[in-house]
Amino acid sequence: MTNPKSKSAAKTKAAGAASLPEAELQMIPLNKLVISPKNVRKTPATEDQDAELYASIKETGLKQNLLVHKVGAKYHVHAGGRRLAALNKLADDKVIKPSHPVACSVEDPDQAEDTSAAENMIRAAMHAADQFEAFAALRKKGRTEDQIASQFGITTDLVRRRLKLASVAPELMDIFRAGEMSLECVMAFTLTDDHARQIEAWEAVKQHYSPSPHSIRNHLTEKSYSGSSKLAKFVGIDPYRKAGGTVIEDLFAEHDAMHLEDPDLLEDLAIKKLQGLADETAKTWKWAEACLDVDYDSFRPFGRVYPQPLDPDPDLVSEKTKLQERHAVLEADYDEATWTEELQEEEDQIWKRLREIEAIEEANVAFTDDDYKIAGCIVSVSHNGEPRLEAGLVRPEDLPEPEASPCDQMGDESDAGDTPAASGPSIELPATMRQPDIPMNATDAARKAQGIPRSLADDLRATRHQIIRAHLAADYGTAYDAMLYAMVMSVLGNYRSQSPLDLSLRPASTTASQETLKDTVAERMLEALKDGLNLAWMEAKAPEDFQQLSQLYDVDKQALFAWCAAYALNQQLSNDSDANPVTEVIGSRLSVDVAACWRPGADNYWGRVKKDHAVETAKALIDDRWADDKSGLRKTEIAKAMEQAFCDTPQESAGLTAETAATTSRWLPDGMAVGDTEEAALTPGSDGTDATSASENPEALPAFMEDAA
Repeated sequence: MTNPKSKSAAKTKAAGAASLPEAELQMIPLNKLVISPKNVRKTPATEDQDAELYASIKETGLKQNLLVHKVGAKYHVHAGGRRLAALNKLADDKVIKPSHPVACSVEDPDQAEDTSAAENMIRAAMHAADQFEAFAALRKKGRTEDQIASQFGITTDLVRRRLKLASVAPELMDIFRAGEMSLECVMAFTLTDDHARQIEAWEAVKQHYSPSPHSIRNHLTEKSYSGSSKLAKFVGIDPYRKAGGTVIEDLFAEHDAMHLEDPDLLEDLAIKKLQGLADETAKTWKWAEACLDVDYDSFRPFGRVYPQPLDPDPDLVSEKTKLQERHAVLEADYDEATWTEELQEEEDQIWKRLREIEAIEEANVAFTDDDYKIAGCIVSVSHNGEPRLEAGLVRPEDLPEPEASPCDQMGDESDAGDTPAASGPSIELPATMRQPDIPMNATDAARKAQGIPRSLADDLRATRHQIIRAHLAADYGTAYDAMLYAMVMSVLGNYRSQSPLDLSLRPASTTASQETLKDTVAERMLEALKDGLNLAWMEAKAPEDFQQLSQLYDVDKQALFAWCAAYALNQQLSNDSDANPVTEVIGSRLSVDVAACWRPGADNYWGRVKKDHAVETAKALIDDRWADDKSGLRKTEIAKAMEQAFCDTPQESAGLTAETAATTSRWLPDGMAVGDTEEAALTPGSDGTDATSASENPEALPAFMEDAA
């Protein structure tokens, strides 16, 4: 007997099934299919996406039928336009015939727009994690990377990257699926295949605000050397691998894509290579020493001998004289009306050759046999991975006893720079022996405690000077007042008056800091200002040049005045023992923001101060835990970590909290900050109005600075 309820349920199910629209499935020749204007997808896919679909259909066939409606003798495809295009390309490439049968669901034309919209909109894209695992599953089936790439129409490198992403720990992949980790963070974890290390790194970095790929990479590589580091370049990747060293390759990093995991092995290989060079050098010099790392103060304990000029080459001297004489003729006998392109080319060649000769003359020096007998050298690695030879160093115990002189017998001091020897070379005494024995002021004592050498203080002073000068060169009002003050103090003041400007208009001496001042924000500001100066009048001869200058607009004159005033600005750190307070007031009036123009980095600050100073600063501004974690690292590694924590964006670079980052991103060494913003706000503007409005936002950069930077 049949169950009535079963019959009823069967009828209901059948009725429900019948209520769903059914399409007629037919095999239609490809050459009868055309794209329908009712297809709602109008924006084409990318070439890469179309290439992937083409490769997939070519490899595995059409997995999803097309949806069409009949129009005359043709069938219009209203869903599946990309598949149709891929099939037509296969026909063009002679892979299939133009009449190749294609599975199509034939629908009523009135359903075309609805069906096309439903197919394109009501679907969910595959999660990236599922893509990685799908590639890994194909790899386990025995497919090669090339085969997978061919199947999906992508590059082998892209396949390799997706397989690498599939090696990330499942626990981390679940976090990624939940939307709690970015794809970039997942990429960072591929630096190691060790799931335990990956999870340990995540636990460490997730404590920080918004964990970043940078912080993950830093954690995974904190005990390794970058492939672009100077030691890696010096030793070479292949010799390191042959010695048993392991290498991590970051498939997703634009820079530092390789990391050497065994720092002890790398350092051992480097010191052995350096020692070989030192042994060879010791055949010439009295001694030679190999050092992995040297800093600015490494050579202070040594005296110095320097190579002396050799006799000049007579032929070069004669050639140089003739070139100079010819250039004098060109300047005397020709003017703008008679000057030609041939003469200009000749002058260019003369200048080029003169520079070559000067370079030869400068290089025409040599150490003497006496130098080799008393001095030695240190062999180290330069920043670009090349051997660096610092020659002519005299150890304190090798310094000869100076001869007694009449001045010595009278108690007078001789020149502190050189020591006269009974015979032999002239030796520059070590810096420590040349320093006079004078009481140390509070500023010098603080710098000594922080490990700030004289050369670093000079660089900081030069950097601060360049920044203030760039601001002064753009502010006519302040420049005018500063120059007027200097002129009056020079003419009407007493001899004790200290001027903020050098009225002889000589630039401050920053020769020793030239490398530090290259490609800085302030340098670009100064270049932009100089390019904007009206100097066309200088091409005229006197007195026409003065007449043309007199006819310039006031704005052009003011720009020239400010530039020249800034050119004469004296340099100082605010905590120098002889710092001029007027210079600080000038800087305050200019609202100079040193922190916006310069940040303490590994090369320009942290690598040149004491390790203890860096750690204590980190404790004071970040926290004890962060500082303690870094205190056991090598000095170069601490310097790199401090650079990241005190850069413009420490929240992203070092994973600091927003509150801490706001402090470290503005921190400056003692003496670098400029003036008091309140004092600057009370200084009247150049137009006689109150200048408070100009300093309402002391952190905002001047418009000219934003343009120049």
